Amino acid sequence: MASEPARPEPVLRNGRGRNSERPALIESSLGSIATKFNFFIHNLAQLRFSGLPSNDEPILSFSPKTYSFRQDGRIKEVSVFTYHKKYNPDKHYIYVVRILREGQLEPSFVFRTFDEFQELHNKLSIIFPLWKLPGFPNRMVLGRTHIKDVAAKRKIELNSYLQSLMSASTDVAECDLVCTFFHPLLRDEKAEGVARSADAGSFSPTPGQIGGAVKLSVSYRNGTLFIMVMHIKDLVTEDGADPNPYVKTYLLPDTHKTSKRKTRISRKTRNPTFNEMLVYSGYSKETLRQRELQLSVLSAESLRENFFLGGITLPLKDFNLSKETVKWYQLTAATYL
Repeated sequence: MASEPARPEPVLRNGRGRNSERPALIESSLGSIATKFNFFIHNLAQLRFSGLPSNDEPILSFSPKTYSFRQDGRIKEVSVFTYHKKYNPDKHYIYVVRILREGQLEPSFVFRTFDEFQELHNKLSIIFPLWKLPGFPNRMVLGRTHIKDVAAKRKIELNSYLQSLMSASTDVAECDLVCTFFHPLLRDEKAEGVARSADAGSFSPTPGQIGGAVKLSVSYRNGTLFIMVMHIKDLVTEDGADPNPYVKTYLLPDTHKTSKRKTRISRKTRNPTFNEMLVYSGYSKETLRQRELQLSVLSAESLRENFFLGGITLPLKDFNLSKETVKWYQLTAATYL
């Protein structure tokens, strides 16, 4: 019996058969918007969770393992307390971070370099690529003649960064990466006694470097906070020369530094009188109770970077905004009180 002849493969208009059409269909599907979006979500998930190792694996280069807030306890207050070289064997400035956790009456202290803060920020940017994180201080430093001044400026910037970070979404502020950054290391335990004794009073990077006091008037009327910078007395400089002081303020937290206010510069004096009003409009009393006034006194320099003379940070919840408060405040190296 003669076998049935094979049926010819259908030929499409372009002259190719059905089987030859499959690669073109696959290529077309790979180029579709839906497929590209699925690949994006898949890669994003891999990127995010690849940065979260188990507790037995380090998540930061300077920490032996990963920790969580379930182990360590949630943080109630945190600030960059001061900075010093003697805590760091590399002789670079290291920043002392003061931490108060829920259920604790006494604060703890950890010691972190600027590079370690930078590593924290970089890894947060990888793990949370779609979140708006606080801006990180600029790393670039021109020249190396006034490194102490740079450290003073960075302390203020790092403190502002931490306030904004801890005010962010709980997904970010309470992630294992942030907890690991604040977990005490062996070097922290060795130096904590020194920092704890310093916490009892003012602590400056070099004994006697920070001095003086500022007189402020704080009042509130019609949705506006008024900060009058009245006088400053007994400023101290490292080289003994008269500074060119001015005052700069922020309302923290302030991610984008929109709350910066400045006075004029007073030339060649340790006891300037400003009597200058710094105004913050559009804030309710309820909002201000959640803010802190950070005030820094700096010296304006024409041939070098402006340097830090002292500062204070005042929680506005401690003020009776229904009346004017006029008071002298001692300047310290720790701008967060």
